[in-house]
Amino acid sequence: MDNLAFRRLTKQQVRQFKLNGFLVVSDVLSTDEIKVLAAQTDLIAAGNAEHIPETSIQLERIFRDGEQTVTNQVLSVRKLFNIAIYDDVMWGHVTNPKIVDIIADLLGTDDIKMYGDQLFMKAPGGVGTAQGWHQDSASWRDIFPMDLVSAWTAIDHATEENGCLNFIPGTHRWGMMRGERLKRFIGDFGDDPWPILPVPLRPGSISFHHSLTLHMSHANYSKLQRRGYAVHYMRATSWRDESVTDAPKMPPFKQVRGRSFAGRV
Repeated sequence: MDNLAFRRLTKQQVRQFKLNGFLVVSDVLSTDEIKVLAAQTDLIAAGNAEHIPETSIQLERIFRDGEQTVTNQVLSVRKLFNIAIYDDVMWGHVTNPKIVDIIADLLGTDDIKMYGDQLFMKAPGGVGTAQGWHQDSASWRDIFPMDLVSAWTAIDHATEENGCLNFIPGTHRWGMMRGERLKRFIGDFGDDPWPILPVPLRPGSISFHHSLTLHMSHANYSKLQRRGYAVHYMRATSWRDESVTDAPKMPPFKQVRGRSFAGRV
């Protein structure tokens, strides 16, 4: 793709993504768009959206295990997932041209499907728990090539204090790392040549990361909520290996833009 073919990004931004495995694009969405997204998020998290199944709402473990009683449903939720397939507001976000144009630039195609979506709530006061180092494709290991892109939209200010994402540049070129393979390297993270880069975002800004880029987030011990909506995109030419039985069982993949292909996702 030459520079004239890019819809929203520059050649340098695409090069940066390919080198580091992630890219931040500031102020992609307007204040009004974020307000709509935030309101719908809380409606769903509160359990007041009848069209969203209960199975798409996951509470923090302390509430799931009964260690604490739920007094505020919204602030008890860990994440919402597989919600855009049921909800027009969230699907409008998934298909927003401001976002999909960037995805098209990074994937190099207009033939795009959604793998899935996850909205991480990260409640304040230590309720919102940490997420350790991982690669998305280490879970989505039935989708090939392992070359998906996630768009993580900040609904609230994401800061180092309330649990913004942290990345290790270049780790998308390591191949799949999980279990013992990953454990052997975690102690090296934070030093050369594997610096840990926190990525604070203001509302409406989006970080895009490759599905093999190692990332994590700390618990939220601040007084501020940190909601972030991650939508996972893949080429419509991707292939699902049905022989892989320990990957997530996903709903049918919805077309975001462009063409669909027989025998592919």
